[in-house]
Amino acid sequence: MRDSQWTRLGEKVVLAFVLGGAMLSGGCSLRSMAVNAIVPTLANPDVYLSEEDPELVRDSLPFLLKTIESILDTSPEQEEALIFACTGFTLYGNAFLQVDADLAELEGDYERELRLRDRTWRLYVRARSYCLRSLELKYDGITERLRQDAVAALAVTDVDDVEVLFLLSAAWGLAISNAQTPALVADLPAVRELLARALELDEDYERGSLHSAFITIEALPPELGGSPERARMHFDRAVELSDGLDAAPFVAFASGVSVPAENRAEFQQLLDQALAIDPDEDTNLRLLNKVNQKRARMLLDHIDDLFFDPVGTEETLP
Repeated sequence: MRDSQWTRLGEKVVLAFVLGGAMLSGGCSLRSMAVNAIVPTLANPDVYLSEEDPELVRDSLPFLLKTIESILDTSPEQEEALIFACTGFTLYGNAFLQVDADLAELEGDYERELRLRDRTWRLYVRARSYCLRSLELKYDGITERLRQDAVAALAVTDVDDVEVLFLLSAAWGLAISNAQTPALVADLPAVRELLARALELDEDYERGSLHSAFITIEALPPELGGSPERARMHFDRAVELSDGLDAAPFVAFASGVSVPAENRAEFQQLLDQALAIDPDEDTNLRLLNKVNQKRARMLLDHIDDLFFDPVGTEETLP
């Protein structure tokens, strides 16, 4: 982030605290006006997703998230703050803590991995709660209905809800994959239906992000409803919709499908394709592409640990 951008962001944070003081001394009307004025400017995820320095995001995002939580403590129904809280905690967990946990696993440092996984899934659960609170503003009681009959519960949602459905499915699904506790795994059907409903409403949302997320869902074992064939279908569509500029589907398919299939050649090909993407070609994907390219390098560094056969199968993606 350029110095001028960082200065503007600092000014926004200072303004948030100034407004916070006004909220404490003023009435409910003033409090609501102040919050509604600052949140759209302060809670702008594009500032982070377009950042070229992932470590700057890692260092600055926690402070902003706690600021947003302070706003929500004052105005618990501020919808934009709820959505940003869901986005931010999911982003922080996935882009940073989960990468650290995955690396610890690859390096055999299982004690550190368990500590990181525990912290990570708890942040995802926090993110999930903010997304559910956002949905509850529009559909009272939907949280309980999602667990009882997700298809029926989601039938009332419309295209304006796709962002929240996607974020909720991501936070919830990532919590399940990191915690792996029976109580959370039982919610997996709800996660699948959230993604399916979002896909039905807006198939090309965020240039294939829904298809990319479905790769991970379909990479699950068959007993949990996964299907390598469906994962490949979603991979193809995600790459098509993103014009091949998103590293996420390449990394997701390589780690989720190629490794269990013991297809080393395909694994290598996919990660090489991810690394060949220019992060600056689509600035909306810059941060996540840099993070996923870090994942790709990490996986390639440990390729011999992931595949027992040094040659692997020769089948690769067309």
